[in-house]
Amino acid sequence: MKNNVGVLWGIVGIGLLTLPVIVAAGASDGRVTGGTVIREAQEAVTATKDYTIQQKDAFQRKVQTELDEIQARITQLRGQVEHASGEARADAQKAIGELEKKKDLANKKVEAIHSATASSWEQVKSKTAAAMDDLRDSLKRALSHLPSR
Repeated sequence: MKNNVGVLWGIVGIGLLTLPVIVAAGASDGRVTGGTVIREAQEAVTATKDYTIQQKDAFQRKVQTELDEIQARITQLRGQVEHASGEARADAQKAIGELEKKKDLANKKVEAIHSATASSWEQVKSKTAAAMDDLRDSLKRALSHLPSR
């Protein structure tokens, strides 16, 4: 008899655990079909792609704006080099040359953003950010070779 009571309580317990699942299934607007799952998965993929595209575009605009500002700064530095003398001029011109190379590399990284896939986006973003950090450091070095005005 005790064994039967234990089994009966087990059946009641399982029934109580499955009741919310049954109620939830009955409360849905319709049946969940393979087509529904596929459609919802496709919508999720599309939303993810759209989000990635938005991230890429925003990052690309930000970096391109900074590159444009650095290019203007390089032009300004070239004008300042004209007023420097001897060794300072040579050092500044060398630093500006290095700065130009770093800027060109950063430009290539920015161009790679456009063709980045969702799976390669984080890597492209990381490499672009590293190139921009290197470019900023190079700008600081170039500025240090010029006399303060």
